[in-house]
Amino acid sequence: MDPHAVFDALDDNMVPVFTLATLAMIGNYIWFAGAIAAQKRDKVYAIPLFLTFFWFAHDSSYVLHYDRWFNQYDHWFPQLFWALIIVTVAFEIYYMSQTLRLGHRELAAGLTVTQFRAGFFLCLAAMYVAWLWLQQSMQDPIYLDIFALTVLSYPCLAIAMMLRRGDRRGFNATMCAGFLMMTVCYFTASTFFFGPYFQRWEYAAVGIASLTCGIAMTWVYRQLPPAPSTTAVPAERTEVAA
Repeated sequence: MDPHAVFDALDDNMVPVFTLATLAMIGNYIWFAGAIAAQKRDKVYAIPLFLTFFWFAHDSSYVLHYDRWFNQYDHWFPQLFWALIIVTVAFEIYYMSQTLRLGHRELAAGLTVTQFRAGFFLCLAAMYVAWLWLQQSMQDPIYLDIFALTVLSYPCLAIAMMLRRGDRRGFNATMCAGFLMMTVCYFTASTFFFGPYFQRWEYAAVGIASLTCGIAMTWVYRQLPPAPSTTAVPAERTEVAA
């Protein structure tokens, strides 16, 4: 990928890119806010654990590359994305805190709370190392190829989590709507307006797969029974086991 060729295409299509990217971020925030509402309603974590680590590694490393966006490339698109992604990092820190608070019994009932938390942070560190290797291996200095992977990965793991739980705990229709909105707007923008590199059939296939899996996720959600009352799902105890 030639970043400067991508930036030239973005400059040539500033209005549609800005419009669709704005709508995509609004969809993202709707989806994330829906996840917070589902967590509070059902007293369970709402984002699959792998994705909590994967997204945080992606987004926080993007924020840490301030010099790349504001000095090396000095282009409006990654700079705008840098500002917006700070908000998503805040969401992800909250998700991790809720997984630590609510996820012990579901994820690692055989461990003490202390062991669970230690394992959580060790896995987060391992994911960060794996993320750095993956991002460099993909030769994706502006994070646009790998961003598509972060989108595609969500509905697949969300479906698995819903089926494992057997009901709608940690999920709601707002999350489905926000994810679909973000997926349609982002892949429309990137496929048609980010330049020839993103008009390859492989990239189009990722976009189609993301949308198809998002629709499948919505269908699975609608087939499952409602989440039980929180009075029947006790909140995770926070004291450290002996």
